[in-house]
Amino acid sequence: MDQYFNTRILVIDDDENVRSSFGDILSPKNSLRQENLELEQLNNVLFDNQEPSPPSSSKRSSATFNFEYEEASNGKQGYEMVKKAVEEGRPFAAVFVDMRMPGWSGLETVQHLRKVDNRVEIVFVTAYSDHSIADIVTAVGTNVSYHCKPFAVEEIEQIATKAVYEWNKARSLENLINIVSRLRGHTGDMDNLLNNILQQVSYLLGTHSALIAMKKNAHYEKILAIGNLCDEKTADEYLRNIPGELDGEIFQNDDFAYFKMDKYGILAIFEKGGKALNNEKLYIVRLFLEQAALAIHNLDLQEIIIRKEKLSAIGEATGMIVHDLKNSIGSIEVAIEQIEEDIDDREFVLDMLSAIKDSASEGMAFVKDILDYVGNKTVERIIIDSRDLLEMVQNRMAPILKQSGVMLNITCPEHLNMSVDINKMYRVISNLIKNAVESFEGKEASVPEINLSITSDDKDVHIKVADNGPGIDQDIIGNIFMPFVTSGKKGGTGLGLAIVKQIIDAHDGKISVESSPRGTVFYIDIPN
Repeated sequence: MDQYFNTRILVIDDDENVRSSFGDILSPKNSLRQENLELEQLNNVLFDNQEPSPPSSSKRSSATFNFEYEEASNGKQGYEMVKKAVEEGRPFAAVFVDMRMPGWSGLETVQHLRKVDNRVEIVFVTAYSDHSIADIVTAVGTNVSYHCKPFAVEEIEQIATKAVYEWNKARSLENLINIVSRLRGHTGDMDNLLNNILQQVSYLLGTHSALIAMKKNAHYEKILAIGNLCDEKTADEYLRNIPGELDGEIFQNDDFAYFKMDKYGILAIFEKGGKALNNEKLYIVRLFLEQAALAIHNLDLQEIIIRKEKLSAIGEATGMIVHDLKNSIGSIEVAIEQIEEDIDDREFVLDMLSAIKDSASEGMAFVKDILDYVGNKTVERIIIDSRDLLEMVQNRMAPILKQSGVMLNITCPEHLNMSVDINKMYRVISNLIKNAVESFEGKEASVPEINLSITSDDKDVHIKVADNGPGIDQDIIGNIFMPFVTSGKKGGTGLGLAIVKQIIDAHDGKISVESSPRGTVFYIDIPN
């Protein structure tokens, strides 16, 4: 829907004098016809008159709106103009129609217009009372008015101004109402917006108070209200005493109008002070109720989906975390069973106790990584020799590498110092190596190997971890450092690379990845 203030007016009348009069009234800047302009110019040339002609007395001295005026000489032409305007997204706000015209009568013309534009304000202008107001409303709807010829300038201006204002007011309200159906916010946002719209609908209807309720367990419960119906006792009384005649969508009595929509289980009550609501106002109320119900329904669905997604994510994450912890706990259980079988072999028992300690440390380190990730803990940087870090990696990763048959090649110059949290940096490199090892599982590689190197320049220390594995799935490589993103691995939390990225960020460093079917390379740069 267009957001500008629409002042487009169309006059459909077979009498050129009538159309000319409308043009003089509604579009004074175009009120002089071409022939008059030509005569005026000729007069100025012949008599050397340099003074501008006085303004036409038919022009308005001021205008509430600058109307965008167009005209048609018959009903079919007017219909085509209205149809084209709607298709272009620039509908007319009001159409003035002569009742008696050759071809399509005014009533037939409007009936055709309603098929392409049921929102336009219609003003019948005629010197004859061919139809009663009731007949016209029945035939073409309620947003019409009836004006008899002859007419005064002020009358047409007032009628056009009112019609344009009513059209724009209704469209603005529709736009606001439609926002509700797309609402994706919290319940508080919903209440504020619905309350605002309910007030505007009530203002349009000329009511003093209103209430909207939803059916729950065969009873209606108030969602929000304005005016007198904000009072809980008053609201409950009206909701308990719904008229028995409320079988259809709408019921009106002298004091209130009730609207019920069984499809959505929604009910609205408007206090109308004895004034009957016409079809146009009923349309606005129904539009509000439909969109409000959809918005409430969408919000409920959204909350259900979010709740399920959260539960699903928690369940998935917990399952992944348990899987990794299970490896550490499983190693401890196996070691204990072996100790029980050879408990008299002191050297063997000590080896198994060392293995138990390493597995427990591994499990605790994993738990600490997760806690640090969630808590976004800072790192404790100290100056270390890079070879100390590489020795830690080589010793602790040896069992995994041996079991998997993957070769680890390490290169690093002597006396290369770096400022890092050594335990955190070990976690970074070990995670990358584990991922590389796991990528070889079930894949054919002539000589599976991982190359780990550390170099430096004047500014940064550069760590490179490369493998000749099958590469990372291109569908996920763009999100590889996001939590729970994993591919081509048996189990795994999908947290490993997210933790790696957080540790590197905490060191004010950068990490990137390149991958192809020939292998994967991770690049890490740490400021020195």
